[in-house]
Amino acid sequence: MKKRILCLLLAACFALTPPCAPAQAAGAANDIVSPYTDVLYAADEIAREPRILFEYVREEQALPPDLPAIGCEAAYVADPVSGKVFYEKNAHKKMYPASTTKLLTALVVLENCTMEETATVSQSAVDAVSWEYVNAGLRPGEELSVYLLLQTLLICSANEAAFVLAEHVSGSTEAFAELCNRRAKELGCETLHFVNPNGIHSDDHYCSAYDLYLIAKECRKHGVFNEIVKMTSVTVPPNDVCPRTDRIFETTNELLLPGSEYYYAPCTGMKTGYTDFAGQCFVAGSTLGGLDLITVVLNGSILEDETNERFTDAIRLMDYVYGRYSYHMIADSSVPVARIHIDNATKDTAMLEAVLQADIYSAAPNGITPGNAAAAVELPEDLKAPIKKDQVLGTVTYKADGMNYTTNLVAKNAVEKKPYWLYNSLIAIAGLLLNVTFLVKKRKSKPGAKNRTEE
Repeated sequence: MKKRILCLLLAACFALTPPCAPAQAAGAANDIVSPYTDVLYAADEIAREPRILFEYVREEQALPPDLPAIGCEAAYVADPVSGKVFYEKNAHKKMYPASTTKLLTALVVLENCTMEETATVSQSAVDAVSWEYVNAGLRPGEELSVYLLLQTLLICSANEAAFVLAEHVSGSTEAFAELCNRRAKELGCETLHFVNPNGIHSDDHYCSAYDLYLIAKECRKHGVFNEIVKMTSVTVPPNDVCPRTDRIFETTNELLLPGSEYYYAPCTGMKTGYTDFAGQCFVAGSTLGGLDLITVVLNGSILEDETNERFTDAIRLMDYVYGRYSYHMIADSSVPVARIHIDNATKDTAMLEAVLQADIYSAAPNGITPGNAAAAVELPEDLKAPIKKDQVLGTVTYKADGMNYTTNLVAKNAVEKKPYWLYNSLIAIAGLLLNVTFLVKKRKSKPGAKNRTEE
């Protein structure tokens, strides 16, 4: 009987002992990464770093009624991060690009060469450029770094530099043109067909404003490119082949020059172009208040007052966008999207707060705030404890002027399951007490028990 009582007490003690928590795996430190992704976390995963999907739906964007009038025949203005379009005019029309061609030349060179490589200036590269086209005075036999050649290509628009780079990459300008056309198709260019690396006129050399936007967007991914197109001058140093010390050239992009009437502080560079057939062309990069733009204008004119439309139209379009749009928060991760009572949770942790995994920023019209961006929440109806902090619960999508942003909803706080082990323990103790009471009564009721007590 004593053994039976002891076993029941031990069972009660085990019942009163909380279950052991599983060992926590050591986690690696979170890296800082871009929040934009193609895949969100699955349900019940732990969200380690921010993940945001975005989709641009042109039909849902409301353009202001006061679109600016420009003189250039074609134009395209968009945010290269999201693809959001702010302005377009004949954006997909076949146009002659002139020296804006050199953006694609630079991109292909950046993707196929290191900056330390040297390329030799050939006689054919020099002879291919007639006197009326811009050149940097390169001489056959000079060995120049790819970096310096890219500088002359993009800053002062040296046409022979384009031929030198093309021959260095592909062996011939024809093979390089084929490589450029293939790369453009991969980028999604719909109209483009190039036959040379610099934009010297040919009826078979053309593209659209939209194509140039796609090329410029890809170029921006290269830090060296961004560095070069912001420079205001380039110097080709003297060497054994060419001892000249006067090969110093200023940028053709007057938006970068503080002394120019077209100086525009938000401009981050890119490329100009001109031929009689192409007119005045310009691809401009800019950033203001966190909002990046790529602005393309093609076939502008020099007006009677000597104003260059490629610059005035580009500035007018950028001012139009920056005056009406800004890059700001449309969803705040510190504000709960939903508060949910979890039925099987402990009293202290039963109220679950679902929050965004990350703040959401967008190039949106001035006036859109976290309070007035439309939200669509998807959460399961049967959430049960236990729930870990940062555990994925569902998703939320915010709509703001044509941009749809989707991110995970995660648990701001941990939710603990009711301690059913305690309930079971109480049942066990109650059973123990009943057994003990039964045994005591049974013992007292045995014949002779009273007499033995009185002896």
